[in-house]
Amino acid sequence: MIAASAAAPDRKQSPLFVAALAFVAALATTAFVVAVRASGGLTLSAPPSITIPGARLELVRGSGRRAGDATIIDALTSEGVAIVSLRLTPTSADAYPRIAWNLQTPDHRHLALTLVWGTREQPGRTFAKPIEWVGDGPIGVAPTAEEGWRGSITGVGLAVRGRLTAPLRVGGVTLAGRSITTSLREIATEWLTFYPFRGITITLPFDEERTQALPLVPAIALAIALATIAHALVRRRRKLPLDARFIWALVLVGWLAVDLRWQANLAWQLGLTAQRFAGKTQEEKNLALDDRDLYVLVGDVRAVLPPPPARVLFLADNYSLRTRGSYFFYPHNVYHDLARDLARAPKPEELHPGDYVVLFLYTLLAYDRAGKALVWSDGARKPVEELLFRENGPLVLRVQ
Repeated sequence: MIAASAAAPDRKQSPLFVAALAFVAALATTAFVVAVRASGGLTLSAPPSITIPGARLELVRGSGRRAGDATIIDALTSEGVAIVSLRLTPTSADAYPRIAWNLQTPDHRHLALTLVWGTREQPGRTFAKPIEWVGDGPIGVAPTAEEGWRGSITGVGLAVRGRLTAPLRVGGVTLAGRSITTSLREIATEWLTFYPFRGITITLPFDEERTQALPLVPAIALAIALATIAHALVRRRRKLPLDARFIWALVLVGWLAVDLRWQANLAWQLGLTAQRFAGKTQEEKNLALDDRDLYVLVGDVRAVLPPPPARVLFLADNYSLRTRGSYFFYPHNVYHDLARDLARAPKPEELHPGDYVVLFLYTLLAYDRAGKALVWSDGARKPVEELLFRENGPLVLRVQ
């Protein structure tokens, strides 16, 4: 009995236990300080956030559709622009300092975003602020009064510019209220947000966090530093040396917090992947991919090719298009240029009789359909036989 009672204080005072408590307190303090700064020190009486589902947005430029509670942008205008907008009853800009758009698309690399808005005080003027976009999810922006975010806001919009290679889903927009509780809720929501895997996930698993008010990893680093400083001050006041065990335990707790978040994201992604692909045939799995439309197009091309292995040159301007499309051609002996910029055109002497040339949105070679020949920019020609021709689609030619 005496041994048990003596062991209890030791457990409570173990470096790992104390470090865990100190870490949680320091992390909460860090989040609170950031929330106070973001809210301007206002109290709980500030107005609540305004969240508008994507289906209530108006697509004023570009083409698209409504799907459930979202607006889907399928194509930009000929000038490469799409705009969704929302009219508001005059709303105080000071009460809502941050706007977050919920966006999802398989490929955003060729797109740029801009927040646009109007005010009651200057009805004939449209203000704008570029938005840094690093991935799917809530994408926040905080325009300043110097940029025009002042007075009464009468409408907000999102301008999308560039080249749209896949549909863009606009899930909604949130005007975050200027209060401590709203800021804390936004920070907690960002920390608990799961991110689907994409091309750079294995090296930059939470790259989307760069635009957040307080990303989790920097917050954990700040919490470790804050807890270490507090520990040093307490030990100095008691005229004791620093306890290295506490410091190492603090680092371990922070490391475990980051790893736990990664493991939780892996489990969430595993569930999505299983729901999407488990129990399906290879054909069904391919049709469940994000680039299923490309797979179907390549399938049409494969239908006019001989049995593998044929020599196939797959030529496309877009790097992602030609790398993914080439994968769908296997086990044919397929060639594609590995250059990330515009792929070079093969020389006429590099094409042999019996080779198959697939042109898909490719600008470095022309096809003379009447003369049945491939044409180079210097006038060189190569006789070919047409196997498949589609306007704005794949073109399959056999070299003669």
